[in-house]
Amino acid sequence: MKQLKYGFYGEDDAHKIFLQNYLSHFVETVFFERDEVFCEKFRATNRKQVDTKFAIVARTGLGWYQHEAFFVVRDVDSLHPSEFDERYTHFLKEKIDKLLIALPVQCIEHWLWYLKHKKDNPDLTKNISLESQPRKKVKFILYGYEDPPNEISNPIVNGLSKSFDASWLEQRSESFKHFHSQVKAFINKLV
Repeated sequence: MKQLKYGFYGEDDAHKIFLQNYLSHFVETVFFERDEVFCEKFRATNRKQVDTKFAIVARTGLGWYQHEAFFVVRDVDSLHPSEFDERYTHFLKEKIDKLLIALPVQCIEHWLWYLKHKKDNPDLTKNISLESQPRKKVKFILYGYEDPPNEISNPIVNGLSKSFDASWLEQRSESFKHFHSQVKAFINKLV
């Protein structure tokens, strides 16, 4: 097993928690270790900061902090494919090697809602699209609030993302599939 130090830059704790739990899926091949010092020092609080500062933060992490991978996570805030493509192109144009980009359609809570739906309906095989629902509705379904404090949302995010079938989720969400494909390709280059 290869150990790999990574940096992260995203909008909020939900992104950080989901990413950490997701990366634990690969522990047999790669042990991803988040650079806590870096991630506390370079922390975004909104999407505008992610958009405008990600390149300098990623280059700092990959260069000065010697990260072996860098993850940027930013909600697309839309369900239109053109918005997804525009966001992805925005991050790619900086040509940063070892940059992995997660862009949940609308918000990461949609990925989490899929996981909750699977947990609540384990025998359901029908593929239902949940990403067209408004963000506030999804957050209320998950957390009981449209804009919950971290004390409420973080344990729920952790509980839903702690253990899940990534192959199942990539069959439900194109945005997750896009991210999951990047990570698998990155790992395949390492081994």
